[in-house]
Amino acid sequence: MYTKTCPKCNQPSFSSSKYGEWDCPICQTDLSILRARDAGEAYQSILHRNYTITQQPNLYNQSTYDTYI
Repeated sequence: MYTKTCPKCNQPSFSSSKYGEWDCPICQTDLSILRARDAGEAYQSILHRNYTITQQPNLYNQSTYDTYI
């Protein structure tokens, strides 16, 4: 997915293609001449943030199942 930011209304626009005709969905400004950016890099998801684990319970160390390879 790709994104461009409209210079007129300053709102983001998203598309699955970075080429071709691209109009702002808010103000209908032609965004075709602007450079498209990867939406994943421009708007990072909360899933991509790093979190530290302070403490994990010791519940998973004892298993009642054996694994054979």
